[in-house]
Amino acid sequence: MVTNVRGRFESFEGTLVMEEGDPTESSIEGSVDVASVKTGVSPRDSNLRSAGFFDAQGFPKMSFRSARIGPLEGDRFKVYGELTIKEVTREVAFDVVNKGEMPGENGNRRWAFDASIALNRKDFGLQWNALMELGGLLVVDDVSGLLEIQFVEE
Repeated sequence: MVTNVRGRFESFEGTLVMEEGDPTESSIEGSVDVASVKTGVSPRDSNLRSAGFFDAQGFPKMSFRSARIGPLEGDRFKVYGELTIKEVTREVAFDVVNKGEMPGENGNRRWAFDASIALNRKDFGLQWNALMELGGLLVVDDVSGLLEIQFVEE
């Protein structure tokens, strides 16, 4: 029996330094409050916040800082950088799609991006698991994420 568990982080922040003349010279950084995780199942959310998983009390944020961007292939590109979860930092790559620019409020410009990532949770010290009654493990090691991001010009 296998199912995908969907969730979201409700508290996060980030900064994009956009170099429009050469987007590969742009940079991005951001952080997520791990205590803001929501899957729709309160006991599971509590377990994810616990010391056995994200340890929101001991490590309240996960963060990302880009190292390089590109190559650009139309509206698609990769963003490489360092992801830190529970004081474990690893290089990762996000596959990004530029969804375009649109006018924002007060005349400020707005950009939208989708970014996806796949990683092994154990690489970041997220070791918790449990055996199921009929055999097998409750939580898989390989996880994926999708970020739907909008940046507003300041």
